[in-house]
Amino acid sequence: MKPKRRPYSGKIKIVRKEMPRFIKFGSIALKRELIKHISTIKAVDSRRTMIFLKIPKLFLYEEKNITLPIEYSEVVEILNQY
Repeated sequence: MKPKRRPYSGKIKIVRKEMPRFIKFGSIALKRELIKHISTIKAVDSRRTMIFLKIPKLFLYEEKNITLPIEYSEVVEILNQY
């Protein structure tokens, strides 16, 4: 086969950015599968944030709480990247 005469057509190609395997929040890391199970994020005080997870099991949910030693705004910025 001959190569194309003008290989660059000028189309914008979508580049997929894969999520990393773990997402780091200060000294704690979460698996990328757990990100979609976050139900709420709550600021405990100025330096601590709690993340509430609802992980589905067969016919019910398993609820977990994670306390992060970083500010609420930093947690939201990290999560908005994914």
